[in-house]
Amino acid sequence: MRDKINDILNNTIRELNLNDKKADIKIKIKPFKRKIASISLTNKTIYINKNVLPYLTDEEIKFIFAHELLHLKYGKYHINEFENELLFLFPNKEEILINIIKKLLKHNNLNNNAREGI
Repeated sequence: MRDKINDILNNTIRELNLNDKKADIKIKIKPFKRKIASISLTNKTIYINKNVLPYLTDEEIKFIFAHELLHLKYGKYHINEFENELLFLFPNKEEILINIIKKLLKHNNLNNNAREGI
């Protein structure tokens, strides 16, 4: 799984022309309750939700990486250039995002049900 994730990350870095920053970008897989991923702009680390990761398609993982890497490229906010570049890479961006959110919600519901004994 780790090799596949690194391959997707490296391909996404190339597509976004971030090769000069490639060596600095790290991935950490950790549990999140309410989000899929985040990036630390300070230490150039992408954090991805380990509980949902096994259920994501390669395209969804690439979308998540592209989204986080665009924060590295453009900063904290979703400015027009950020949104335009993401839409260029993923014309079906809304569909991908909906599928990712559904998987996060499904995972959270399963965990909540397990805790409640359902």
